Amino acid sequence: MAEQRQTSQQQASRQQQRSEEERRLQAAERNKDWADRAAHARTADDPRAVAPRDAAGRPSTGERF
Repeated sequence: MAEQRQTSQQQASRQQQRSEEERRLQAAERNKDWADRAAHARTADDPRAVAPRDAAGRPSTGERF
């Protein structure tokens, strides 16, 4: 009887470990996808990726005081 309990507990523990590992793998896959999308969100030829320019074409952060 005690052996059956240990076997059941061991099986439950193994199942829990497998499900935790699956969750970790899924989370890692989601994070990788997010990072890849973020890296490609703005490319060098995207005008939003460069600093704002003033009327003369020089990089600008706004009006001078």
